[in-house]
Amino acid sequence: MMTRPILHRLRLSVLALGLSASMAHAGKIEIEVSPGGPGIEGTLFSDSKLFADAFRTIIVEKKLAAGGNSGRWGKLRSDVHSATVSRMTYSYSRNGRTFTRTYHARSGPAMEVVLARNKLIGVDGNAVSGTSGTSGTSGSESEGSRPYSMSEEDIAKDFSERKYYPADTPTDIRVRNLAPVDDGIVRSSGKEAAIHSADAELKIFRQIEKDVAEGAVEAGGTLTGYVSKAVCPSCTAAAENLAEEYGIDGTIHQLVEPGAEVGLADDTLLQSKEASTQLKLARKDYARTNLQRNAVTAPEEGGWLETKAVQSIEAEEAARSLAQPCGE
Repeated sequence: MMTRPILHRLRLSVLALGLSASMAHAGKIEIEVSPGGPGIEGTLFSDSKLFADAFRTIIVEKKLAAGGNSGRWGKLRSDVHSATVSRMTYSYSRNGRTFTRTYHARSGPAMEVVLARNKLIGVDGNAVSGTSGTSGTSGSESEGSRPYSMSEEDIAKDFSERKYYPADTPTDIRVRNLAPVDDGIVRSSGKEAAIHSADAELKIFRQIEKDVAEGAVEAGGTLTGYVSKAVCPSCTAAAENLAEEYGIDGTIHQLVEPGAEVGLADDTLLQSKEASTQLKLARKDYARTNLQRNAVTAPEEGGWLETKAVQSIEAEEAARSLAQPCGE
């Protein structure tokens, strides 16, 4: 007859064997150039609107709309509409059932950091008095479009800003800024990797790693992702590490902005750049309409586009593509 200690050790051994078996499969995440289409552009635009609406909400709550000047507000709009957005859905099996969790991320620092750099909020978190004229930072360069290394202060501020986004659920979460752990697979080592630590893709990979470690999701799943810009080498390497360590397979579909080089020159790349341009114009128009000095209003309450709706759009686009005669 087995004693309780023996049974306990046996269960631990079985669990260890199960984990070893699940990790034995080295996964692979492909990163592909997407030709775009209404579904992909609409999905990324839907997410980008909610990130822009979070800025609207914090501006209204903290009474910041009268601060700054036209130049600083132009820079803020550029920061908002230029930041990379990414949406990735992770499917995994647990106890014979399939579950999904969708991750939503924006590149760059916490909103309060962005607002402070545009002189719209002070170090004390309060509004800064407005100034007239157009002097100040121009709107030609975007914080959201260039590399950024996260600080501890930024991580703390971003955590406190979770109330400005749709509430997290078991199936949809807004990925907050996380510090890389020393023994983590998705970490920012070296100067080049460190300045990309706030990239939307890296944020999601780091969150998936955290969720696997905490048991929120299982390893060995499938990842389907969409990114509004070309994936950088640091994020590509992180995707490879994530796939190999946790046995994750999948595909990340990237839109390629005009001027970016991805080692591909065909019709798909041209279509991707056109889709990127259309998405950029839509995001720019939304920011211009909703982020004007002295005219910011609180948005209506919204939620992330449901995964089923995205899958339906993808299926319709695939069907249309198959139905087109050759050469069209």
